[in-house]
Amino acid sequence: MYKNKLTNTRQLSMSLPDGRNLSWYESGPKKGFPVIFCTGAGMSGSLGFGIDLLEALNLRLIVPERAGLGYSTQDPQKSLKSFADEIQLLLAAQHIQDFSVIGFSQGAVFAMALAHYAAPVSLSLVSGQDQFEYPATKALLRSDIINMQEQAINTPEALSDWLLRNVTSQWLLAFILNCSAEVDQNIYSEDSFLPAYSQCMEHAFNQGNQGYIQDLLITLQPWQFDPEDIHCPVSLWYGKLDVSSVHSPDFGQTLAKRFPNCEYHLFADEGGSLLWTQANAILQSLISR
Repeated sequence: MYKNKLTNTRQLSMSLPDGRNLSWYESGPKKGFPVIFCTGAGMSGSLGFGIDLLEALNLRLIVPERAGLGYSTQDPQKSLKSFADEIQLLLAAQHIQDFSVIGFSQGAVFAMALAHYAAPVSLSLVSGQDQFEYPATKALLRSDIINMQEQAINTPEALSDWLLRNVTSQWLLAFILNCSAEVDQNIYSEDSFLPAYSQCMEHAFNQGNQGYIQDLLITLQPWQFDPEDIHCPVSLWYGKLDVSSVHSPDFGQTLAKRFPNCEYHLFADEGGSLLWTQANAILQSLISR
């Protein structure tokens, strides 16, 4: 049974220059080394990972809610760069200069954007989404993912309309569970995990589903940067049992070769949930940077 803490302990917010609200959650010592955690698809900031370890490691986990999710005001002009700009405003307001970034699943794309537009000490991607338009990666994708990306690029209004009419937090959670490997379902479905995960996603959708839809389109459309442009130390973490079609199709093997400075970790007996099952290793790696 998964027995570690899952819910972040502090909720904070700030006003942005345009009057919108930026919300984030935190856990760990307030003066610990800051780690920006970019959550997965349709997740608010309430769900953390490795919370029991933060005090001993002296890490301050900061979990921002992207525009339109949770308590962060929607932004019709949201982009990867605007997300990075907002986080840099958060860092400045908190008087933070040195920090690391961790991105999980869809959040890996936003984490890469922050690493590109800002200057973190390190970047860690866990079960991360890949750059699907990269030829060697695209050649490995399932046809439904290729079709979805083509829709996001060529007919985004039609795709947005379908998503707007059909996607709820319950729908998305069921989709994730049904498309996960057995090893991941065993984690996500536990009585100690599922309520916190479900509450996290319900909170993310409390303004509707537009924030999630924007995120999906943004990560599928051209990023305006490439992994080759990211020069801070990078670590990739994947489980070979991960069957999610929206994560890297080759468990990050191609992606690892594209970063100028990258460590690659592949676990034979893990799936996409290794953010929680391997939290200690992932967080410990930040200490050694």
